[in-house]
Amino acid sequence: MTETLTMKQKVIILSGLAWLLNACGQDDNLQESAEPTPTEISVAATNVVRADVHTWIFAEGTARALNREFLSFESAGRIAFVDPNLKEGDRVKKGQLIAYQEKNLPANGNNSAESLSHASIRDAQANLKLAEKTYNRFNKLLQQKSASQQEYDEAKAKFEQARVAYQNASIVADESRIVSPINGMLARLNIQQGFYFSPSQVQSTSEAGALSTVPIVIIDPSEFEVTVSLPAFYYRQLQVGSAVLFQQGRVQKASMSALESQNESAIKGFVYAISPSVDPDTRTFSVKLRSTQGEQFLQDGEYLSAWIAGPVSENVLTIPIGSTRFENNQPYVFVVDPNTNKVEKVFVTLGLQGRDRREVLKGLALDDMVITKGRSRLSDGDLVRIISDDSKASTKQGTVL
Repeated sequence: MTETLTMKQKVIILSGLAWLLNACGQDDNLQESAEPTPTEISVAATNVVRADVHTWIFAEGTARALNREFLSFESAGRIAFVDPNLKEGDRVKKGQLIAYQEKNLPANGNNSAESLSHASIRDAQANLKLAEKTYNRFNKLLQQKSASQQEYDEAKAKFEQARVAYQNASIVADESRIVSPINGMLARLNIQQGFYFSPSQVQSTSEAGALSTVPIVIIDPSEFEVTVSLPAFYYRQLQVGSAVLFQQGRVQKASMSALESQNESAIKGFVYAISPSVDPDTRTFSVKLRSTQGEQFLQDGEYLSAWIAGPVSENVLTIPIGSTRFENNQPYVFVVDPNTNKVEKVFVTLGLQGRDRREVLKGLALDDMVITKGRSRLSDGDLVRIISDDSKASTKQGTVL
């Protein structure tokens, strides 16, 4: 027997069907919203640009005054005189008497001849200084037409006579006197008046020993030399005369902070000599560097870091040093496609490395955009969002020499 549905039952059935249809629609929407949306990775990037790449070779060594004189007495004896007006750090002139020993006394004990000898040296030196000063004054006056030729000639003759007299007075007992052989600075004064000295006291087996035991050390602080040892593979990258920049003390090689210091403390120099011989034990060769300034900065014996200018590539394609990564020792970069903002892993061939940029020989073209920051999170084909454009950053290599 078939039952007829009431109006109320029909309404209930229709409402249920509507609810089911609505639920199915919501499931479809949920399924659609569950599909993953590509994630943009925030990165910084820069363009490949043309620039000059200057290479630098790092080395370390000890500064030595180019002219250094270790002065000693040739025989043992009591030190009778040390110039009381001299102390370490004072300037001395070539020929200046610094100290002398007491002569062995004659059998009769009369030492008046010795006293007269040293007195005559001092008198002759004083006369020489006065005669030189007078000669220089008349030389200037003659140029200004304020003195006669005769006055000039007389001053010159007296100067020559005083010089000969001083030389004659200095002949006596050369081995007992210490006279400065150069214009320079008193670096070490290891003797005192009244003390006894013997040449056996000098420790000549090491530089440190000699510096502390030799009676007197005089240096010329106007020019310094630094000898460094470099690996053999650098030999063909160096040239005599190449620029050098020194920095005092030890520094971190990677920072190359000295090259970024554009201030008065920069100490400049050049490559003076390159040895063609390689040490068979260390596989290194010797290079001598010399300063072109230093009296106001350097000290004899201090430790220096040095950067030596190497090969240069001009107007070449370059990228920042920090933009590269490596896979199986092969360098690569991530290049951004400007149309899709997706990155592509591109293997490159690199050339010379400067302070902050690297030459690119193969793999990239001018104006290609490479990732500089955030590359460690990237894979080939990732979508990126560039939040920092480093293209306007300076590409100047900043040669400071």
